[in-house]
Amino acid sequence: MDKEELKLLIFGISLVLLILGVALVVFFFYFQEKKTKFLLKRAEDKKILEEEITKSKIEIREQTLENISWEIHDNVGQLLSIAKMQLNILQPSLTEAQQVELNESSELISKSLQELRSLAKSLNPAHFKSLGLLKAIKIELDRYNRMKFIEAKLDIEGEVFELSDDKGIILFRILQEFFNNTMKHAKSSKLHVIINYFKDHLVVKVQDKGVGFDLNSIDKSKGLGLQTMKSRAALIGAEFTMASEHLKGTIITINCPK
Repeated sequence: MDKEELKLLIFGISLVLLILGVALVVFFFYFQEKKTKFLLKRAEDKKILEEEITKSKIEIREQTLENISWEIHDNVGQLLSIAKMQLNILQPSLTEAQQVELNESSELISKSLQELRSLAKSLNPAHFKSLGLLKAIKIELDRYNRMKFIEAKLDIEGEVFELSDDKGIILFRILQEFFNNTMKHAKSSKLHVIINYFKDHLVVKVQDKGVGFDLNSIDKSKGLGLQTMKSRAALIGAEFTMASEHLKGTIITINCPK
């Protein structure tokens, strides 16, 4: 084999090796791209599935709350109304002292009936839609103040706008969850809600003046409530953060797009 043939052979082998090398590189990047797309799609599918599960859970809870609302309004409310009517029927046959006591009992029943109906309305999604977010929050805080559960305050900043019914009710349920946790766990004397309206979003800040807690060692009951609030916020594209400090209280911030 002369030098020219040897050169051609070496060149041919080199060319084949180069083509194989390029093919391997192209195949590697093609495989990596396919793998990346597959992983992204799987992550997206998982996210969609989790969102659908969360949405279904929320829909079930809303239906349950609506059923409870009707039970309170129709059944418990009706029983209290009947009890009050029976007391009024008894009143003429009682002594003056007994009538005074009966009037006090009747007044307590009237207040209980009023609070039950107010509670029933706050649980009913249909009632929320007729009120809107801001009025629903005001009614909830007024109820706390009226019952002397806690000193509740609401401040509003910016130009008010209404969210869609779906976003509004989910945001309201997040706030109710925090309010309930404050009542049960925080031992707080004050609750302050600030809603700041911007052009394309609103920011809700809620702070109590309770005992606070360590977020890293949160107990199961609070952890479940925190996860519920986060899941609800994610469902409407809102950013949710919580901060808490021992003996200084807890604050949540919700940044919700319009």
